[in-house]
Amino acid sequence: MNAPIEPTPPVEPALPVEPTPPAESAPRPASGLSDRPDTATDPPFEDPGECGLRLREPGDLIAAVPAMLGFMPARSLVVTVLRADPESPEAAAVEVVTRMDLDDRGRSAIGLLVERVAGICVRHRAVAALALVIDDRATEPTGRDAGVRARKHGDLVAALEHRLDAAAVPLAGAWAVQAIGPELPWWTLSGPWSRGLQHDPATSMVTLRHVLDGRPVRRSRRELTDLLAVDPGARDATAAALEIAAAAAARRLAGLVQHGDPRVRLRLELCRVLGYLERVEAGVRLTPVELADLAVALRDPALRDIMFGLAPGSHADGAEALWTQLARALPDPDRAEAAALLGYCAYTRGDGPLAGVALDAALTADPQHRMANLLELGLQTGMPPERLRRLADSGRETAADLGVRLGPEPR
Repeated sequence: MNAPIEPTPPVEPALPVEPTPPAESAPRPASGLSDRPDTATDPPFEDPGECGLRLREPGDLIAAVPAMLGFMPARSLVVTVLRADPESPEAAAVEVVTRMDLDDRGRSAIGLLVERVAGICVRHRAVAALALVIDDRATEPTGRDAGVRARKHGDLVAALEHRLDAAAVPLAGAWAVQAIGPELPWWTLSGPWSRGLQHDPATSMVTLRHVLDGRPVRRSRRELTDLLAVDPGARDATAAALEIAAAAAARRLAGLVQHGDPRVRLRLELCRVLGYLERVEAGVRLTPVELADLAVALRDPALRDIMFGLAPGSHADGAEALWTQLARALPDPDRAEAAALLGYCAYTRGDGPLAGVALDAALTADPQHRMANLLELGLQTGMPPERLRRLADSGRETAADLGVRLGPEPR
């Protein structure tokens, strides 16, 4: 399946961006037809905005990109979607940040890519967009030389600018870098030619705010995929225990039939799952037998839906750890339930990159998984996390009807 457009959903006041004069003038390098970016993208992450922090020049914006994405991008096109800032008529605020791979796959991929970006801009009523190309194969232009891959990047930016113009969204700036890091060069890809040096991402106020808020900046997207990589030994051991766990669940159900009230069984199974959650919150790594027991419990859609009530909330971190253990140890298609629940947890707290990787894992395990497909659609179209809170509210309400409190509701 296609990788997601990496977006960021807005959950707090957003980050003001102010225009600045060019850092250094030089002859404008030629741009022309090029080679082409991959369609692989990561879901738009609405940036949990940084109220009062201002990005006044390209170096500020570039240094903030890893924190806004949640990881250090490489060979990527990063598009920052801006909305009007009610606090400052002279500035715009970051609404969504979206990342796409730059691997070459054919010219049609550019059209698909820019259509996705344009769709996000329209849905979020963007007043402008900014583009950043990160490509270690590129070289900085000089007065005589346009630089390696300049035509390729120029073609991409021109296509993006043309499509955004059709949506009445100006491309307010486009820059390129070989990599993001302190004192590395940046240069323009559209508009008046300029160049400059990047600021240190580690000392960016945006990075500091994210770290203080407990949102990690990962070294690469690979860290995310490794987080959910299947452990073959654990998967085989858990798979071997699934049949026994299913038989034990069937015996428990048979023993409860006399009660006549299906809520009795659901409440007991919920308490079993919450018991495992408490152990994981205490730092315990569950055994394959316990993971198999959990996997069988999550086959019940009613119980699975209650689990959405764990995020956001006081048990969200423990739930993410629990779903991660399960997703790394379960065979398909059971893996899909755990990965979808992890994707929901990450989505609701604004971690678009992790949500995208988790939902991709869910749909790889079960392409027809209804909830994973719905969540991925929301992520790809930049749906704000608060729109998904009803799932959590419903889960907490159902648990309360069973006499179980999942913890205080998030503020």
